[in-house]
Amino acid sequence: MVTSQSCTTDPDLSTISYYFNMSLITVPTTDMTIRSDRLVPVIPLSDWPAPVKQNGFCLNVVKTVQFLVCYTPKGELTNTSINFTLTDVPLEQLVLQTHSVEFQLLQWYTPRPTPVKPNPPPVGLRKGSAVMALIDGEMQPLKSLGVSEGGRCSSDPSRLSPILFTHNTISGCTFSSETQNCTELRSQIYEIFRGSTAPDKIAMNSGLQPNWTRVLIQDCLIDPQESCESGCSLPLSFSIQIIWARQGFIEVPQNYILGAKFLFRCQNVQCPLSSPLTLTAKATFVETTVYPEAPRGVPQPHWRFPFDFFTRGAAELDGHLDTSGSGAEKVTWSLMAFPLLLLSELGLINFDIT
Repeated sequence: MVTSQSCTTDPDLSTISYYFNMSLITVPTTDMTIRSDRLVPVIPLSDWPAPVKQNGFCLNVVKTVQFLVCYTPKGELTNTSINFTLTDVPLEQLVLQTHSVEFQLLQWYTPRPTPVKPNPPPVGLRKGSAVMALIDGEMQPLKSLGVSEGGRCSSDPSRLSPILFTHNTISGCTFSSETQNCTELRSQIYEIFRGSTAPDKIAMNSGLQPNWTRVLIQDCLIDPQESCESGCSLPLSFSIQIIWARQGFIEVPQNYILGAKFLFRCQNVQCPLSSPLTLTAKATFVETTVYPEAPRGVPQPHWRFPFDFFTRGAAELDGHLDTSGSGAEKVTWSLMAFPLLLLSELGLINFDIT
């Protein structure tokens, strides 16, 4: 319907609303941030005027919208254009619009050879970085109950606070509801604690392709016969327990998450609620690193110590017998060359080995 008001305010009637600041992603990706070289802008084929009212008509109304998307044999989008057909419509009348998308294969397209970059190795988590979770197949920051205005609980997702690695936190709020249904009441509290959907897994490390570990969840035990009169099993506290450890070389250890557990502590409460409930949530990080023993601890029997080359005696003999030349047996020894050369360079000693 084209009215006197919608003629100039309805974006469906204006051409610019179909392509302004719009780009297509060249290939499917799950990345949270898309690089500019992976975007293809939608290019208009002309400069169309905006709708205007004149003599009981709405001029320059979009009648047809035609997208043309070009792609390579590998399925990568290369460019996109858009074309329109405009018409003049009497005010207070209906207009029938047609939208179409055409895909065109570019057989001649030869992409530039690009070097294959290996996937970067997994990188340990930095202290204070956000813990990432897999929620409905999408990587998102793990969040929990945050600070709310006036201390009242809110199911607004923007009120949730991200869980930061190694940061132990505790927060709380007061919850009120007039709901007289146990299931609905319990769902409201779950959403306040962790959002609308529980995470399936959390990332063990950071990077574009992190390793994942499963989240163990201990929910409230529900009685099938529960009712508001007998009491509802409601979660009043939420505990996130994350186990982590340092792995790799001692000089450059990497922080990895080994596992996580969501623990809800529940209580039987009658509804509707006669007074507000106090909800608390905390996140705890437990380090389980096992460090190796120091390599230079108690001396072992098989260790060899350097000889004292200033005293030539039986302790310096290497056990070899020299029988060449004369018939007499001579015992030879080996001196430590490095200390002798070092002292010689410093000019402290002179020696002659014959």
